[in-house]
Amino acid sequence: MTKPSIAKLKAIIDADEGIGDIPVIVSLEKINSEEPTWNVRIRGSNGTMTITDPRDITDYKRFVTQCFRQLNVFFPPVKPVTWANTLRDAIPKMTEKQADEDTTREGQFRELLETFLTNRMRGREREDLLRGAPWEDEKSRRRYFTMGPLEKFLEIERMRNVARKDIAGWIRALGGGPQGLTIKNKRTRCWWVPSDAVDEAPELAVPDMPEPGL
Repeated sequence: MTKPSIAKLKAIIDADEGIGDIPVIVSLEKINSEEPTWNVRIRGSNGTMTITDPRDITDYKRFVTQCFRQLNVFFPPVKPVTWANTLRDAIPKMTEKQADEDTTREGQFRELLETFLTNRMRGREREDLLRGAPWEDEKSRRRYFTMGPLEKFLEIERMRNVARKDIAGWIRALGGGPQGLTIKNKRTRCWWVPSDAVDEAPELAVPDMPEPGL
């Protein structure tokens, strides 16, 4: 009995797997941030899928679900090893870029911190820290604040589920850190950032009001 050639065996395996019907990734882009995302394009579709969970790429069933959800295309099942080989070919061609700063969690935090430190509710005296208001020490060029009121402000501005360790890391990245201050004989744990780490909110000119009619 003649043994089938390697090429024939491969053709049989490919036919069994429906190799022509599995997704072919033609473009794979990774956007790096605290929570990276992937933009994926497949052959036969003009659309681009946005993937936020890496398991939606590495797990074939989940990837096919994303294809159906985002591109309205469906693919039959294949063995895990077939999809693994497909990804192995696609990943070396993947491009990477850094997310725009204002689209990251850290970028959003910096914008909100600036608002928190320079809004109208900021304190004028050191003692105002006790009521939760931020205060600027013009001599040391530092802006002081306490963590609790900042967290509440972030919640109000819909930046939720932020761990304190992340906030602390972002503050340190701005050149700041924790510092204990004695205010009215009370030791208060505060945080600070350099005054020039944020831009002062511009003062809006008061419009001229027309004279009331007599």
